[in-house]
Amino acid sequence: MRKGFGFQTVGSLWPAVLIVVLILIFSAALLREGRLRDVDVARLGSLEAATSIAEDIGEGRSVGKLSEAVSGWGIYTPEGSSVISWGTAPAQLRTGSSDKVVSEDNDKTRLRTVRTLALSDTSLSYDDTGPGKGHGFGMRRQVLIDWDLRISGKNGIWRIIGAAGLTLLAISLLIMQQVSARRVIKQRKLVQLGLAARTLTHEIRNPLGVLKAQQSLLKRILPPEQAVNLSIIAEEIDRLSALTDKVREWLADPAGKPVRFDVSEELSSILDRQPWTVTSRFPHPGPTIKMDPTLFSSTIVNLVRNAVESQEGIHDAPPPEVSLKVHGKLVRITIMDNGKGLPEGNKEDLFNPFFTTKIKGSGVGLALSRQSIEAVGGSMKIEDWSSEDSRTGVRVTIELPREKT
Repeated sequence: MRKGFGFQTVGSLWPAVLIVVLILIFSAALLREGRLRDVDVARLGSLEAATSIAEDIGEGRSVGKLSEAVSGWGIYTPEGSSVISWGTAPAQLRTGSSDKVVSEDNDKTRLRTVRTLALSDTSLSYDDTGPGKGHGFGMRRQVLIDWDLRISGKNGIWRIIGAAGLTLLAISLLIMQQVSARRVIKQRKLVQLGLAARTLTHEIRNPLGVLKAQQSLLKRILPPEQAVNLSIIAEEIDRLSALTDKVREWLADPAGKPVRFDVSEELSSILDRQPWTVTSRFPHPGPTIKMDPTLFSSTIVNLVRNAVESQEGIHDAPPPEVSLKVHGKLVRITIMDNGKGLPEGNKEDLFNPFFTTKIKGSGVGLALSRQSIEAVGGSMKIEDWSSEDSRTGVRVTIELPREKT
């Protein structure tokens, strides 16, 4: 059990783990690149600061304003003795540091640069009383600059945030591209399936017409005792014809030709034309919706027929009820029966085309009904219900956007 649970957990988390690893790698790369860039900036800044110090002292001026990243500076003899030092500059340089034109000491927070510059013999020196003559620097002096990398590199946290953002953006674009590619493939398959279904329905309807004509001819020439077999043939022909009609409806535009109409008036007209007994409650005048009246009628008739058929064989059951209410910007139509309830299994399968629990059902009715409802921005929900007096059944709720009158 532990192995199975662990495998499922890791399997569901691996995309997140991969994203975190990529963010860390990308962040480390950007930080390293930023560190190298900070060191290059420090080298250039140290050169400018050293040159500025040498010029100011050589011309007898006080050292001017330097970069805030300069934490210390000093001028030293070739032997490493300090002539002038300030801040973090040491009193003595390491022996041998003057052997190179430029030497560096780089740690995590500071870049120490020592370079050899030529100064005038008449350069001013500094003591406790300020600048004055009498202590010439000579032609060869070492200038030290301490550069604080934390100041020039204080935007490191923004690099991490930027790295994380760029990584997430790249992964999001990749996921969107994959989803889009899958959607295109799915749409292409649906188009191909639609073309195949349209071709099949066309090819089936022609033979069905021929069979219907031959069945009528046989009915006239065969003896009466064969009428039962001929009626079975006629029923199957009619069933196949109805199925091809349903498939044609499924392939047609689900929105049809929407127009505005009064829902109460339309529902009353639909139910008055049916042979079933139904209890109805509609406000008059009713709310207005925009939908194809033919598709609306087909949806209501199909759902009421299902409600009536679900109560077959149940004695003393009240007739199905169709009600209409307004909820804000929505029009809610409810169809309730007092039957046996929904079959066991996934309720979403009821909306799959050609899925049916009826012996003679086609399985297209509910799929067509929800497709028509959703095409105009509505929704359909099917659920079991029960009452305190032990009555049970199925409740279908249709919600459609209400039109302003």
